Amino acid sequence: MSNEHPFQVGSQISLHEDWTFTVENNRISSRVWDAADCGSNPDYIAANARWRELIAEKHAILERGTGPSGPVQLPTDDGGWTTKILAKEPGPGDKKRMKVLDQELDALWQPMFRSKVTLPAGTAMEIALITPLPDFDAGVVRFNVTSTTHPGLRTKKEGGSLSNGKRVFLIHGHQFRHANYQAANP
Repeated sequence: MSNEHPFQVGSQISLHEDWTFTVENNRISSRVWDAADCGSNPDYIAANARWRELIAEKHAILERGTGPSGPVQLPTDDGGWTTKILAKEPGPGDKKRMKVLDQELDALWQPMFRSKVTLPAGTAMEIALITPLPDFDAGVVRFNVTSTTHPGLRTKKEGGSLSNGKRVFLIHGHQFRHANYQAANP
């Protein structure tokens, strides 16, 4: 069954009520991420703190290992990868713990780069991009906030602190289904 979107690139919408959604910390959404202070979200902070604890434990296991040394790929604090050249093979008990650590790290991967943002009612946005998928819920939509009362996202022209420019973010279509809005220009 097709789940097509009712919009085109350039469509303008206005929110009827506050809309809370998840924004990802990526190159495209970075300006909105910083301006909305997503880095102070308690869930985001907790996920990143736990990530660092798990990485430190994994490094400690590889340092005290019993087997021969060899290079091992390990995730870093910031989500990247590093090669630990002199890592040792974990002992039997540590191998089980390593599997548990890997499962926990996998579970933390999403929360490490995501945070909640709430745009207030009356926020006007323009649809800048829609992925050409037949199922809108699975696709990605890029929005540009054109006007808002959100204190962190207002431009200098609107009495805020952001320099003039785009306030762009990406979301998955299924998140947009929860927004209560009115199309200004179809």
